[in-house]
Amino acid sequence: MKKTNVVHGVSTAGVNRMNKQKTHSILLLVSVCAGAFLSHFSAGFVNIALTDISLYFSSSLSLTQWIVNGYLLSIMLFLPFMGKVADQYGKKKIHNLGYLIFAVGAGASALSTSIQLLIIGRVVQGFGAAMLQAVNMAIVTDAYPEKHRGRALGIISTSVGFGALLGPSVGGLLIEAFSWHILFWIIVPFSLSAFVLAQKYIPLDKQFYKSSFDYIGSMLFAVSIVTFVYVLNSIGEGAATPVLFAILIISVIVFWGFMHRSRRVDYPFIDPGIFSSLMVRSGGVILTISYAATFAAMVSLPFYLRGVLHYSAEYSGLLLMCYPLFLALFGPISGSLSDRFGSIKIVFIGLFCLSISMFTLSLLSQNTTLPILIVLFCFLGFSMGILTSPNYSIMMFYVPLQYLGMMSSTIALLRNIGMILGTAVSITFMNSWLDHSLEGWMKNPKEGSAEVMTGFHYLFLLLGALTVLAGVYFFRCMWKSAESERKKDDLV
Repeated sequence: MKKTNVVHGVSTAGVNRMNKQKTHSILLLVSVCAGAFLSHFSAGFVNIALTDISLYFSSSLSLTQWIVNGYLLSIMLFLPFMGKVADQYGKKKIHNLGYLIFAVGAGASALSTSIQLLIIGRVVQGFGAAMLQAVNMAIVTDAYPEKHRGRALGIISTSVGFGALLGPSVGGLLIEAFSWHILFWIIVPFSLSAFVLAQKYIPLDKQFYKSSFDYIGSMLFAVSIVTFVYVLNSIGEGAATPVLFAILIISVIVFWGFMHRSRRVDYPFIDPGIFSSLMVRSGGVILTISYAATFAAMVSLPFYLRGVLHYSAEYSGLLLMCYPLFLALFGPISGSLSDRFGSIKIVFIGLFCLSISMFTLSLLSQNTTLPILIVLFCFLGFSMGILTSPNYSIMMFYVPLQYLGMMSSTIALLRNIGMILGTAVSITFMNSWLDHSLEGWMKNPKEGSAEVMTGFHYLFLLLGALTVLAGVYFFRCMWKSAESERKKDDLV
């Protein structure tokens, strides 16, 4: 008779099987988290390199910033589309193909011989990032049982935070040691390794779903956003021409056409019904303005640190790391506080802190000391950490139930819109007060620093004012929403 080893009532074969399943689950999560990390890491490290890239290609900064804008726009526009395609052709196929396209885009960016080719490479990289981000949570949700699902999704969020955290600091270190090309070369082997891992450990889809997608609506939205950002950039270069004014009118008309179409089709690119609640509308405004403000800070501060204070890329990257570090630290704490005291109160506190942060950054000068910089950057991260989580909670709580599934992708969309607008506005303001271009100033930072600082001051005064207006709008929506609820109670 064959003897079977038994350990605590479970056969050795059973123990081995459970260990194998556990290892498989961990490696599946690693293969998904790698995409979340790389796509956000790649978004952050380029900010610190904009000055070097602009000087390398002798290109205007309004053109160079499309390295950031192109990547973010590509993610924003393809994110909803990739979710639909994944339902029809399989999440594993779309996710894993995203690694290859992401690697191709990074390699093309590193090999670029002109700024235009580099922007195209970044757009391709953004397309791959959209494929990775669109389905990573869905893959984990399908693969993990309910009792382990929350923890697995939390690890994905941590990967996103670490990507944003390490981007500026690692980027600064690598540029100091090598050149900006290495930022893209290091992405290629990591992406290909993650692809191999994902091919082996991510399971094939069990079901496929046919769904509709508003291609015309997505094109109208893309044209309106791209033309509007182009106008902002051109204004920063001092090109306020009749042609530019005509493009702005076209942008507004196209956006109106997009909104009109969204109300008429069954499956619009962005469903207006998702914003039927006043609280969701105010949450969307806060989300867009807060990310525009903080991303404008992350784009403009490297120019201040390197051009005005003359810090190295390595040192600047380490300083900028204070923002995502405190954002990551206080995000979970903010969630606990909102559970205890209510999300609305914490959002008001977060908006107040963010507005103070913006107004305080407007006071930076050529003589600001290092300890003050560290405190201000940490306070900026603290403000966003306090604000973000309860604002998401409000949007998810007040959204109509039939749109609950769409809310996650809509939040990602608004977040990317904020980052794109923040990038465009920051460069526009710093350019506007210079007699020549910002890239010309970077070649000789000693001349024109006072003018750059003027643009810097007005930029943060504007961002602080917008944050205050967002708070006023939030209070108004909260008051009207509460009044509407009281009227309903009186009728009952």
